Amino acid sequence: MSPRRLPLHDEHVRLGARMTESGGWTLPLEYTGAFQEYRAHRRGAVVWDSSDLGSVRVEGPGAFALVQRTFTNDLRRAGPGRSQYTFVLSPADGGVVDDLIVWWVRDELFLLTPSRPDAVLDALRSVRATGVGADCAVSDVSHDRVLLAVQGEEARARMAGLDPDAARLGPFRVRETRIEGAPGFIATTRFGGQTGFELHLPAAAARAVHRRLVGEGVAPAGLAMRETHRVEAGVPRHGRELGPGITPLEAGCAAAVALDTDFTGRDALLAAHRTGNRRILRSVLMGSRRPPSPGDAVLLADEQVGTVTSGNYSPRHHRGLGLGFVCPDVPVGTGVTVRTPHGDLDGEVTTVPVARGAAR
Repeated sequence: MSPRRLPLHDEHVRLGARMTESGGWTLPLEYTGAFQEYRAHRRGAVVWDSSDLGSVRVEGPGAFALVQRTFTNDLRRAGPGRSQYTFVLSPADGGVVDDLIVWWVRDELFLLTPSRPDAVLDALRSVRATGVGADCAVSDVSHDRVLLAVQGEEARARMAGLDPDAARLGPFRVRETRIEGAPGFIATTRFGGQTGFELHLPAAAARAVHRRLVGEGVAPAGLAMRETHRVEAGVPRHGRELGPGITPLEAGCAAAVALDTDFTGRDALLAAHRTGNRRILRSVLMGSRRPPSPGDAVLLADEQVGTVTSGNYSPRHHRGLGLGFVCPDVPVGTGVTVRTPHGDLDGEVTTVPVARGAAR
């Protein structure tokens, strides 16, 4: 099957994007180059297209109960007008089926942005079949919308031209808006330790918004830049640090799991951690510029104590940097060897994230 194209595919090509295939989609890898886009993110503002994520709408009197029961976080910590990072877990082993952000737009309206919308829809429908949230509607609205992320040091200033009220929003807030005459939603987020914005827009209006942002000096950015920042910030990614058999507690995401609520997969999660964490997500800072690769073994005194899940060159540290799961009894600061197909590399186990203040 041919990979799917983003609604703004032609716009990215027009801007000179080098495209790549990822997760069944054709996506921009880079425009001017990953390092230039990284620098624009650190010093200015960038925009990237996240429309490969899904959009699921949950609306009606039972929407709160359905979302609360399906996902791991506690909506009572948020409230209408706020967003919240959360998970859907497997009831079999407590592993991560998907991670997502819940946008609580208003009392009876939630907008979800999952990586795997089909899996999230299945989870919601399974819970609703038990009678929870029977009086609400669940719909996939991914087909006719665009998700744009505006991030970086100057993101707030750049957003002021589009929506002055949105530019004044505090962290993890959500509001309905009109941009370029079209209705949409805006949420504030954090990526790599910096406040940014996510725009949920009708596809018909998104091209004009994207062109306006780029025309006002917001640099388009691709997957390569995002992956560099993600590894530096220690943000777990589905298929790498999150997935079947990996619990959110192992991935360092306990803040998004409210064990005092009755969510799907809670019993399995508790059973998996009855004797403590089996492994823990750490960063591994290399002694040279060469990054590790997923699957590389992390060794201590010739004994494997972990496995690399992601790796990249870190412009911040001018060294290679990896994420990986290691045994929980390996202290931070421990020198390790990373075994690659091309030879051994020296590294040091560090906390996640190396770049402080990061969150999805």
